[in-house]
Amino acid sequence: MGKIMKMAPELYNMIAAGEVVERPFSVVKELVENAIDAKSSEIKIYLINGGLEGIIVSDNGEGMDKDDVLLSFIPHATSKIKNEYDLFRINTLGFRGEAIASIASVSRCEITSSIDGVNGYRVVYKGGVKKEEGVYHSNKGTSVNVSELFANTPARLKYLKSAKSEMSSILFFIERIALAHKDIRFNVFNDNKLVFSTSGSNNISNLIGEIYGVDACKNIISSQYVSDGYKASLVLIKPYIYRSNKLEVTLIVNGRYVRNYNISNAIISGFDTYIPIGKYPIAIIYLEIDPLLIDVNVHPNKTEIKIANESDICIKITDEIKNVLKNTMVIPERKIEKNNNIGYQKTTIFNTSVLNEDTPKYESKEFELNIEDSDEEIKYGPVVEKKENVIIERKLPYFEYVGCVFGTYLVFQNNDGLYLMDQHAAAERCNYEKYYKILGDSNQPSSELLFPISLQVSKKEALYIEENMDKFEKIGFSLDEIGDKTFVIRRVPLWAKIDNLESIIYDIIAKMINEEKIDIIYFRDHIAKQISCKASIKANHQLSRVEVEALVNNLNKCENPYTCPHGRPTIIKLSQTDLEKMFERIQK
Repeated sequence: MGKIMKMAPELYNMIAAGEVVERPFSVVKELVENAIDAKSSEIKIYLINGGLEGIIVSDNGEGMDKDDVLLSFIPHATSKIKNEYDLFRINTLGFRGEAIASIASVSRCEITSSIDGVNGYRVVYKGGVKKEEGVYHSNKGTSVNVSELFANTPARLKYLKSAKSEMSSILFFIERIALAHKDIRFNVFNDNKLVFSTSGSNNISNLIGEIYGVDACKNIISSQYVSDGYKASLVLIKPYIYRSNKLEVTLIVNGRYVRNYNISNAIISGFDTYIPIGKYPIAIIYLEIDPLLIDVNVHPNKTEIKIANESDICIKITDEIKNVLKNTMVIPERKIEKNNNIGYQKTTIFNTSVLNEDTPKYESKEFELNIEDSDEEIKYGPVVEKKENVIIERKLPYFEYVGCVFGTYLVFQNNDGLYLMDQHAAAERCNYEKYYKILGDSNQPSSELLFPISLQVSKKEALYIEENMDKFEKIGFSLDEIGDKTFVIRRVPLWAKIDNLESIIYDIIAKMINEEKIDIIYFRDHIAKQISCKASIKANHQLSRVEVEALVNNLNKCENPYTCPHGRPTIIKLSQTDLEKMFERIQK
């Protein structure tokens, strides 16, 4: 007798459940997706102990008749896929016909459904075996009650996470699916307590407020564009509201919440220099793509998909986000709130008002430094010629220079309040945009070094450099090997002629090796940040008034004058009202 045998239905149902039903979160996900496919306008999720002891998902969708309720428990029985043609044009969240059978094989699963709100049918399975069925009065729609989850698989039950952890995962999913389906009302109850709710108003501002709060709701930026084979809608929260992880970067493709590493990184790249390093934006990207150009049948949980022309989509999304943020004014405003118990507390909000026609223009006396044409970094604010009757389109408000504090922060004022500018961060932004533009040219001019620079590298680095000498030449570096693991740099690009050159070169080599790519355009952002930081005005360096005005003018010409390349503010505002509150001239 052979060793290979056909498995019994109870066994292969449990294996299918191993792919689909791993925890209470998996149950909720599958049932909610089925409810959405049933064209529901309201979905209620009831949890007992975070779903560990019970889950009920109830909807007001189309409902099922007796035959459909019975068939829903049969593996691979589905109304959504009838042939191979449908498999490549999937427009529903579910399509495999595995969910109910898989859930029923590891729990007690009860389905009650009605298509008219009067006559319904109820079927109960336990451990994959039908226990009850019969006519049952029911509202229109479907209700699925799952309990005793993994009672027949104690090993799986042993490794379930805590109730709080399951609750967190379920709420995270419901928030994502609510973002994907703004017109559906969701209510989540845990132990008979409402823990999350959306209005189903089909209004993205309302939904953002329900998920992220009022501050996020008030600071939405949106944009749309159409490209080859897809339409994109971007809903971004202004970059001074951010998170410590990537979880709030949400991608919705054809109404399905999915994860895509490359597109997520493209979204984050669009916020580069607007958000501090190590922080991440809140962003929701909606893509409507021809179903023929995507494949959702690549992973059991259906949250990972393949997209045709993915690299082109990534480039376009990054560019669109950068363009949107570039045109958004975000000067941080520090609000001072009085607390009777602990004194003055500082919270951060932002002045996002756009300058109007009444905003005073810069006076005719202008100081201008053309950073695109200048060969000098903004290090000490070079003296420039005065030009008369020049009006520059302002991104910064008009203000007058008052003085400097701690040798680092420049103080300005106008009728609206007090402004503090970090002179290093401001110069760093100006230099960053200058070098970023210069590095956009793939043909980098170079020059000989009067004193060649010696580099001591590891054996791995030495082998890599030897194999790529020609590629280093293309980006302006001329390297000669003079010994085992020792090289000298005799020629460098013009942009690299700054202090502390060795550390920058070491950094470039390390990054090139890690990325396995030598392309100055690819690393232009990273290199521009490195150069601009080292080339900019340092703290405790006193600037003259002319140098200050030159710095302000150059900052105003930047595409993004509000943050340094690392995402820190270049300038913040303290309003007159807040100052008067601090001195108790007015009451809160």
